[in-house]
This record gives sequence, C-alpha cells and structure tokens, in this order.
Amino acid sequence: GRGRGGYSAPPELPPPEPPTTFSGNAGDVVQTAIESLGTPYVWGGTQDNGFDCSGLIQYAYAQHGIRLPRMSRDQARAGAEVTPVVDALRPGDLLLFSARPGAGVTHVGMYVGELKFIHSSNRGVKLSRLDPADPEGAYWLDRWVGARRVIP
Repeated sequence: GRGRGGYSAPPELPPPEPPTTFSGNAGDVVQTAIESLGTPYVWGGTQDNGFDCSGLIQYAYAQHGIRLPRMSRDQARAGAEVTPVVDALRPGDLLLFSARPGAGVTHVGMYVGELKFIHSSNRGVKLSRLDPADPEGAYWLDRWVGARRVIP
C-alpha cells in the first residue's frame, strides 16, 4: 500500500464476518499468488494488469472463495492474530508492515514458507525473505508489525 501523509486511527469496525465458502487450502492460495510473480505494480490494481500490495492478497484469496477487505489496513484485522515471529508462521499467513513507527499498517505480503514471502512492491510482484542476513530481509524485518491467519 501507499500512505497518504499523516496517520489517524481507523474507526472501530465490527470484526469481519468469517468467509462463507472455502474451496482449497492455504497452499492453493499461495500457489495462486506465486502464479502472479512478475506482474507489475499498479497503485489501486486488483487484477492481472497489475496489483498493489493489498490487491494481490485480495485477488489470491478471492480465487479460492475467500473474501478479504481491499485495503491493507483493513486486511490487518482479517482472520486471527499470529505472533509475529517466523517460527509461528504458516504458508498463507498475511504479513503486515509499517513504513515507519506509528504509521499503522502500510504494506501487506503473504508468507509462502522457508522465510520467503510474496508481495507487490514497487518492482512488481516478487518474493522477498525475512532473513536478517539479507539486506532486503533486514529492511522488511525492521518494518514487520504483525501477522494474521485467514485459513485456520
């Protein structure tokens, strides 16, 4: 996602209703996201012509009958909270990032396993690593603020 200047807390919303249909499991959702590798970044994009970060996540889950909110800050309330440590993650979990302290959730990706996550960055849909030994991985670890599990 891309911020719009200052951050104000979103209004309290009721928790999202659980998805009504499940076809497939988290592995299928991850595979759908991986099939989007290389798709260009398009702000506001939700389809094959290009994705922004939350559009990719929404699209991958929607292909399997699971409705998620459109915006990363709203996706940050979907599913169940997961402790944001790598050992607690499972493929399909949403990874929530903040551009700077206090900015709220400004970016979202999906964990795919083996320290890797898929997301739509300014270079398009790509895989990155949650690996402190990798300079890009250290960047994302510094900004990682939470995780959510949509498929129990």
